[in-house]
Amino acid sequence: MDVAYPLLVVGTADRQVLVYDLNNPTAVFRTIASPLKWQTRVVSCFPTGKGFGMGSIEGRVAMQYVDEKEASNNFSFRCHRQDQGLSKNNTHIFPVNDISFHPVYGTFSTAGGDGVISFWDGDSKTRLKSLDAAGGPISCTAFNKNGSLFAYAVSYEWSKGHTGMTANHPNKIMLHQTKDEEVKRRPRK
Repeated sequence: MDVAYPLLVVGTADRQVLVYDLNNPTAVFRTIASPLKWQTRVVSCFPTGKGFGMGSIEGRVAMQYVDEKEASNNFSFRCHRQDQGLSKNNTHIFPVNDISFHPVYGTFSTAGGDGVISFWDGDSKTRLKSLDAAGGPISCTAFNKNGSLFAYAVSYEWSKGHTGMTANHPNKIMLHQTKDEEVKRRPRK
């Protein structure tokens, strides 16, 4: 669940997305079937309140606009995957645990169970930068008010159940000072 007034978005266990207009909070504004095939892990509203991003356990992200007139701008993509050999069928897929939008530039980050954080430009549909793996899954992220700092938590996120939790698993909060070339949209060619 996330909110960017007047938008409130809730992802449900049955792969539905409930969209509320907080000007009329007692009624569901729209119900949308998730564009992702597997369980929703995160829902994050665009800072403008015009749409939202979703991440799933299958290592996919979808960007959805609330206004049906902008539906042609909806898209999804794969991320947080590691090739394990020469065969393309041998890929390790990690959940997308969090999506955070940059408050100034409108770009966004994804954080995964692979311990990798990537910054993306949704307009040009390109990855701007990936940070080195953090040594454990990234469970949540956030930009500060002006986007100059990026905080993230390295901790077990239960994607492998209780057997995946080990005594030596890292639990830490990290800060990354962002650079414009990491988070600012690049001009179109």
